[in-house]
Amino acid sequence: MRIWIELPLLVAGVAWAWWVRRRMQQGQLRWLIRAAAQSTSRARTLTVSSQLIAAVLAIVLLVVALWAEQVYRAFWIRIPLALLVISVYVPFATQLASVRFRLGTLRRSPEERMVELGARPPVAEAIGRAGRPFAFVGSLIFLASIAVLAWHHVR
Repeated sequence: MRIWIELPLLVAGVAWAWWVRRRMQQGQLRWLIRAAAQSTSRARTLTVSSQLIAAVLAIVLLVVALWAEQVYRAFWIRIPLALLVISVYVPFATQLASVRFRLGTLRRSPEERMVELGARPPVAEAIGRAGRPFAFVGSLIFLASIAVLAWHHVR
C-alpha cells in the first residue's frame, strides 16, 4: 500500500487548480453577469444550477472511473477521468471561493471582480453567496479524485 503517492498528487493538484482558476474565473464571471441580466434571483439560480450540474457530472465521471478500474482493470480509463475532474471541475468549483487573506490589492474577492466586470453589487453578492458552498464541495471532490487517481496504489 503506497499511500505516500497521495501527497505529491495533492500538492500538484492544488497548484494546478490555483493556476487554472485564475484563467477561468474572468470568463465564467462574465457569463454569469451577462446571463443574470441584473436580476439577483436569476443570478442565484444560474450559479446554483451551473455549479450543481458540474458537481453531478464530476461525481459521475469519478464513479465511471472507479467502475472501469474495478470491473475491467482499465487504468487507462480511470486515470484520464480523474485527471479531467482535477483539471477542469476543481478550478471551476473553487472560483467563487471567498478570499481567506488579502495581500493589498493582489487578492480581490469574486464579488469585487464581478463589480469590476460591470455587475451591480447586489447581483455580485448573490452570485458570490450562491457559489461559496460549491467551493467546499469542489474541495471534497478534489480529494476524492486524488484517491481515484491513486486507487491502484491505495487499495
